[in-house]
Amino acid sequence: MVTDTDITKLKGVFATKDELFALRADMNQGFREVGERFEQTDGKIDTIAATVGRIENVLDGISGAIQDLRTENGAGTAHLVRHDRQIEALAVATKITLPH
Repeated sequence: MVTDTDITKLKGVFATKDELFALRADMNQGFREVGERFEQTDGKIDTIAATVGRIENVLDGISGAIQDLRTENGAGTAHLVRHDRQIEALAVATKITLPH
């Protein structure tokens, strides 16, 4: 037979229904708080992703401009080399010594 002392000991070892309901309520509140923080974090991550996207677009533009300048510089170099050859040929044909 179970005595009152045994019941008291069991209540000390095992959780009662009321304690379990209180624990569930506390856990649900904690889960809600964690969920709210995740929602806030998701919003911040979305903002950061949008900012990074804009930065990528700007960098793409800068990269394209640099490539255009490289192409233009290459064309200018070829143009200058051609003029140097023409000037040298003209100097040889007219027997003029060019200073270097």
